[in-house]
Amino acid sequence: MKHKTTQALFDYWNAMRAGRPAPRRNEIEPGDMRAILPYVFILERKDRDTYRFRLAGTGLCSVYGMEFRGHNMLSMWGDDCAETIKDALEDVTGNAGVTVVEYTAATTDGRETTFEMVLLPLTHEDGTLSRVLGAAVPVDRQSWVGDSLLARQWIDRLRRLDPERMPKREPAAQTAARRLAAEKPPVAVAHIGKRMPQGAPLRSERSYLRLVKDALSRSEERG
Repeated sequence: MKHKTTQALFDYWNAMRAGRPAPRRNEIEPGDMRAILPYVFILERKDRDTYRFRLAGTGLCSVYGMEFRGHNMLSMWGDDCAETIKDALEDVTGNAGVTVVEYTAATTDGRETTFEMVLLPLTHEDGTLSRVLGAAVPVDRQSWVGDSLLARQWIDRLRRLDPERMPKREPAAQTAARRLAAEKPPVAVAHIGKRMPQGAPLRSERSYLRLVKDALSRSEERG
């Protein structure tokens, strides 16, 4: 992972799982990762074709110029990319894998910015791997990001990782939490990537939400 936000979320998740395939949803505490919380989201798997946003951070909503709650993650992508993301999410929820995605998003007037996204499995209260903890953050700083609607996006690179073969960078969850609490929130954004055909603006499929510090505990109803 290239960005400190995605790396920090992975470190926290890896520490909280404590050698298990995934941590439980109710073990994830917003206060432990408040520095990166604006770019964190949680997905709920309904079926193979539907991964809905249960929560999405205010930073991510601001960058896209829209809200995510209730929106299907897969509908944000063109057909070819949607199939690739679908397969990756099935690996996350089916095999407790880790996926890192580098992708480019573009405005209607052709401006482009590159993101890094990490997708991590979470165990729901019923014992199923039906939740996905993730973060998506602009890679480079660019002044216009957040001022213009990001209308389409496409994958530049996708990697599936085995967490058991990745370096253990923290001795305990408490260490990762203290480091996250001390960091400043990340800043936005951009880079140029390969184009995909023009699609419908993403905004048409979103309703409004703002994620606050304690929203993970109350708004999601622990699910």
